[in-house]
Amino acid sequence: MTETPQQQFHRVRYHVLREAMKRSIRGFVLVRVLVNLWLMLRTRSIIHPLARIDWNVTIGRRCFIGKATIDTLGGNGRIEIGDGSIIYSECDLMCHHWSRIVIGRDVLFTRKASAITGGHKFADRDATIISQGIATADIVVEDDCWIGYRATLLPGVRVGKGTVVAAGAVVTKDLPPMVVAGGVPAKVIRQR
Repeated sequence: MTETPQQQFHRVRYHVLREAMKRSIRGFVLVRVLVNLWLMLRTRSIIHPLARIDWNVTIGRRCFIGKATIDTLGGNGRIEIGDGSIIYSECDLMCHHWSRIVIGRDVLFTRKASAITGGHKFADRDATIISQGIATADIVVEDDCWIGYRATLLPGVRVGKGTVVAAGAVVTKDLPPMVVAGGVPAKVIRQR
């Protein structure tokens, strides 16, 4: 008995999904744990076995990285994390093509904090947002900063040395050194 085109489609779809699941489970469980172990030994850092760390990431010595996502989104972006920095669980550092995230020494990213170097363009009303591409810009966090719970750093910002970014703040412009900033968008609240 021959299969109908619809039955063939379902059989092929099932096979592709099953193979994709097998590959992802195999890669996730074995490769990710081994890569993170190798990074731990090389940098003398503590890295969660299930942290998602991309290949374009440079990690300094004595860092702590929880179950975070540190990803260059498959492009030529670079992420650099300085010595002694802490990236807690559920943080997202997303670096788009041809951009960088530079994190200085002794920086603290609290849980669910994020840094994103790109965003979709949307100026042309006649074109779809997806077709307009992505605008990217570097993010720099200088030494001894504290990025609070659920704070977000947007493309093109520089956080000055010793600055504290309050919980839930959205940083859209550069912040000077040694200040406390908060709000949406983030503004300087006081000197530190």
